[in-house]
Amino acid sequence: MIVKAKKLTKLYGKNEKIEALKGVDLEIEEGEIVAVLGPSGCGKTTLLNCLSGLDEPTSGSIKVLGKDLVKMKEDEKTIFRSKYMGFIFQFFNLIPVLNAVENVELPLLISKKFGIREIRKKALEWLERLHISHRAYAYPNEMSGGEQQRIAIARALINNPKIVWADEPTGALDTKNSEEIMEIILDMNRQLGTTFVIVTHDPNVAKKAHRIIRMDSGKIVSTGG
Repeated sequence: MIVKAKKLTKLYGKNEKIEALKGVDLEIEEGEIVAVLGPSGCGKTTLLNCLSGLDEPTSGSIKVLGKDLVKMKEDEKTIFRSKYMGFIFQFFNLIPVLNAVENVELPLLISKKFGIREIRKKALEWLERLHISHRAYAYPNEMSGGEQQRIAIARALINNPKIVWADEPTGALDTKNSEEIMEIILDMNRQLGTTFVIVTHDPNVAKKAHRIIRMDSGKIVSTGG
């Protein structure tokens, strides 16, 4: 079991009256691709942020790789994420003043596990793997949405994470690019065994996952195919 959450709640707003999560229980197996499907405002992104340690639940427990995220200090969570997690976002979150290969290098630069030459080599290898090496020295504003998302995926995977959290990874893309990005995710899962948790409102994206978790009004209403 790579992720186990029990009785998660998250309250927002003045006097914490808005219940974004209402007692969520969830387990995710290593190597799974799980889609979290539901309408806007149902709590999908809040759940992802809590499970990944980007946000604190109001109550409940979260274990990732057997480690209790709720009990970790912020600096401990930052180190844990850098070692074991990758992130893919709807609007790519590339740094505009860095070119493609420099954006991909960032996680390894932060981890300080490799020298500069080795980091550049690994980044270029990932761009080649994702068939985007011809854009290695282009800047984000010079690339299409599909190209930018490939760069973001390379950045998420360069550190060989155990789990990748993807928040609407195809939400800003057209149908063709959406299909291509999902095929990349499926391929990386097959090749590397990486666990992916994908938040989406798109049933066509969700149906490519191994398992679909459906949410509504802060609760999981079904889990399965």
